[in-house]
Amino acid sequence: MKLVFATNNRHKLEEISAIIGDKIEILGLNDIGCHDDIPETADTFEGNALLKARYVKDKYEYDCFADDTGLQVEALNGEPGVYSARYAGEPSDSEKNIDKLLEKKKQKKHFRPYQIGLVAAACVAVVAGTVVWQYGRMHEGAINSPDVSGGNAGSSAGNSNTVKKISDSKKIRTAQSYDEIYKYIKRSQDNSGIAMYARSVNETAAVEDSASTGRSTASSTETASADTGVATADGSYSQTNVRQSGVDEGDIAKTDGTYLYVREDNGRTIDIVDVGNSGTNIEKYSEITLGKEYTIQEFYVNTDQKKLVAVCQKECADKSNKKQTNTDTWNQTKTAAVTYDIRDIKKPVKEGEVTQSGTYNSSRMADGYLYLFSEYYTGGDVVKDKPVTYVPLVNGKEMSQTSICLPPVNCGTMYEVISSVDISKPDKTVDNKAILSEGGQMYVSGKNIYYYESEWQQDNQTVTTLRKISYRKGKLKAVAQGKVKGYLNDTFSLDEYKGNLRLFTTNDDENLVTILDKKLDKISSIGNLAKGESIYSARFMKEAGYFVTYEQVDPLFSVDLSNPEKPKILGKLKIPGFSEYLHFYGEDKLLGIGMSTDEESGMSEGVKITMFDITDRTDVKEESTLVLDDLYGTNAAYDYKSVLADQQKNRIGFSGYSQNGETYCLLTYNGKEKKFETILKEEINGNTSQGIRGIYIEDTLYVISGNIIEAYDMDTGKKMGDIIL
Repeated sequence: MKLVFATNNRHKLEEISAIIGDKIEILGLNDIGCHDDIPETADTFEGNALLKARYVKDKYEYDCFADDTGLQVEALNGEPGVYSARYAGEPSDSEKNIDKLLEKKKQKKHFRPYQIGLVAAACVAVVAGTVVWQYGRMHEGAINSPDVSGGNAGSSAGNSNTVKKISDSKKIRTAQSYDEIYKYIKRSQDNSGIAMYARSVNETAAVEDSASTGRSTASSTETASADTGVATADGSYSQTNVRQSGVDEGDIAKTDGTYLYVREDNGRTIDIVDVGNSGTNIEKYSEITLGKEYTIQEFYVNTDQKKLVAVCQKECADKSNKKQTNTDTWNQTKTAAVTYDIRDIKKPVKEGEVTQSGTYNSSRMADGYLYLFSEYYTGGDVVKDKPVTYVPLVNGKEMSQTSICLPPVNCGTMYEVISSVDISKPDKTVDNKAILSEGGQMYVSGKNIYYYESEWQQDNQTVTTLRKISYRKGKLKAVAQGKVKGYLNDTFSLDEYKGNLRLFTTNDDENLVTILDKKLDKISSIGNLAKGESIYSARFMKEAGYFVTYEQVDPLFSVDLSNPEKPKILGKLKIPGFSEYLHFYGEDKLLGIGMSTDEESGMSEGVKITMFDITDRTDVKEESTLVLDDLYGTNAAYDYKSVLADQQKNRIGFSGYSQNGETYCLLTYNGKEKKFETILKEEINGNTSQGIRGIYIEDTLYVISGNIIEAYDMDTGKKMGDIIL
């Protein structure tokens, strides 16, 4: 069977061929001799996709499917949308398009960088005779379904006409046989038609999800979940900002107090840098370079065991198999952890490597154990008597069926894969688990891993499903499944304390506080908060929680969580603007990084730094505010590792966007006079797309961007030296 994909993009064709397998031959427009400029005159993604598919069907008589993609910005009411390529007019000019987007952004309120998102596969239409398929459903005639746009963190884009029932069962069941897994996957494939969908992500990702030093500390859920500083115990050098106290995260730059460790732009090399005398004589000391099949995503420096662990994505071509099946192809993408002995800093020695199926997602380290997370897609070509075609591999072997979790809700054909490694034995894994899922985000507490994914339902209602897996010294155990109303803004919107899970969610036009017990059963909740607004940031500390909503002004809510059965809203402070990131600055201060807006028009007026006094939770006060009107955004909202907030050293560092590029700011807070003071405000050099990090050793700040390191005196802001790696 032959099927035309209405595109000339070879990468798209390769990806779709990998998904479909060898049972259907996928042809591009060039393959059928179509060099026409197919009109895309519709005002919706689905309309343009349908135009292209029907054009090919009518003129060339091939069954055809087509997609349409574009950039949708929530703050601009979905612009540019279908006009992305020609946003600034004809002819198409990408630089002019960007300039127009940024100019319109300046005129809008509550602009959030991670709410600019590419709507990939916003519509997929298949035309075969008179039947049109979209979003996994079959419709006779024309498409009549809503747009799919980039949603909030952890949400799944989909057809609101399709409502999946989320099971009330709390148990995560493990498979009893490979046959059971095979049937589960086939049933999911049969229910979804062609396996193609859009999914929204944020942290970075996020994006979710990586930062820290190599020093591991004891983990406990009885302590505050939020860091109150990033300094080491003796305050001599900074750690990278982490989500959970006691749980280390990988990053693109590290220090052990003597050397800087920096990933180069090539993605394969980690440089070990001697910072010299207070940054005045920075020199490259040695390096670790991996093979071309590796791309380093992040790494750890464990000072206790003198080890460096590189977490990589690894592409392995199977030369012996010239015609790979879909699953064979996907199995070639692996997540790897490569461990080096760095006792001799000049000659790091590779000690071991472990791999698991799937693309890199994240990692964590606690008590000398590394936990790897990847996403593995089974694809369409699964063979019943060949588990290798539908079961993830760990160190080249199929996972045991008893390690595969089958949630009660039928969740699709993607695995969230977890494996653990004792870094003192870095060539083998301790344990592994996999959960069939549609993809989501995760939060790692001191004892448990929580996967969560949100699903849009009818009438703008959202349900978030959570799956809990405990970890201890590398051992993994599936514990429970639960659900809550609404979606989570990011990983800071949920938190574990004394075994309970506290969540701040948004559902349609209301916000909720929900507390779940160890089995993810609901203990209590508060609803109908800040109707018509959405949660923009959140933070928990012990028995208190804080979250920010926004529409025209910034209400900062303080919540008493001391009695899980009766949570209370203690206070609500309303001020213009909003905070996108919150960070505790000692026990009685809360730092907010966000945007200033005009109270009447809602127009952005620059980046706002706020210090809140939380001494009295019933009466939270805005103690001081600094507005940087030449900056129009920061990385803090979606890359918390970029924030340096150290109360011990009394330094606050972050990067922001200006018309000239990115700028690094270093502030201090004068508690007596209750005001921020600027120490450094410098344009950043280097490849900022890789992320910017500010790390200090003693009294010198090192700003790292790509292959460039610049050193500054932390008291005066004077530049001390630099190096291009």
